[in-house]
Amino acid sequence: MEHLIFASYGNDSIALIQWAHERALPGVHVAYSETGWAAEWWLGRVEQAEAWAQTLGFVTHRIPSEGMAALVERKKAWPRGGGGKYQFCTEALKKEPARAWLALHDPAGETTCLTGVRREESENRRDAPEHVLASEDHGGRELWQPLVRHTAAERDALVLKTPMPLLPFRSKECYPCVNARKGELKLLDSEARDRVHRIEVRAGVNSKGNARVMFSPARHGGAIGIDAVIEDAKHNSDELFTTAGCASGWCAG
Repeated sequence: MEHLIFASYGNDSIALIQWAHERALPGVHVAYSETGWAAEWWLGRVEQAEAWAQTLGFVTHRIPSEGMAALVERKKAWPRGGGGKYQFCTEALKKEPARAWLALHDPAGETTCLTGVRREESENRRDAPEHVLASEDHGGRELWQPLVRHTAAERDALVLKTPMPLLPFRSKECYPCVNARKGELKLLDSEARDRVHRIEVRAGVNSKGNARVMFSPARHGGAIGIDAVIEDAKHNSDELFTTAGCASGWCAG
C-alpha cells in the first residue's frame, strides 16, 4: 500500500481517484469512512464508486466507526459545526478510526495519504498545503493533496471521464452535516429527518434543562429540534451568515 486515498466518493474524491489513475500511481488503495450518518441512498453510490475503483486496479476499504448515534449517546451532546473543538464528530468518526486502521495496516508508517481538498472550495481551505511531510491527523505519515490548485471546472473535467455521475451537491457521507446551511436543511429528506428526531428524543435534556438537539437554536431563529429547524429554514436564509466550516480535509467542503 504505497498510496491511500481517503474518499467520501463526492466529486472531489472521484476526481482524485481519476487523477491517480491517469498518473499511474503505484499501490493505490481507497478508504471510505463509515460514519453511520450517511444518507440512506449514499451507500449505493459508495458501492458503485468502489466497483469502478477496483476496475482501475485499486484496492478499496471501509473504515468503521462507532457511528453518530452512539457518539451522541456517549458524549451526551451533539457535535456543533464550525470546525472547532465542538465539532468532535470529525475526530471521533473519521480521524481516530483512520489512525487506528493505518496503525494496523501500515505499522511502519510508509504509506502516503491523499485527500481531494481544493483551495477554491472555501475560504477556510484557501491556504491548504499540497504536501505535509508528517501529518498528525494521519499518524505522522506524509499527506499529499494534489488537487489543491484545481478549479471546480478542472475537477469536473476529471469526474466526467469516469462512469460516476457529477453531483450538484457535496458528499452525503454525513447527512445532515453539522455545518449544513438552511438551503440544505429545507430539502432534508424524511429518512434523515426522522433519524435526527429519534436521536434528539433519546438524548433528552442537559443539566440546565435544555434539549439536546442537533442544531443550535441561536443559529436557527430559536428553533428547537429538527422539525422546527426545517420549518425555520423554509422561511429564512443564512446566506449572509459566515461559518468557519471544516478545513481538515476529512469532510466535504
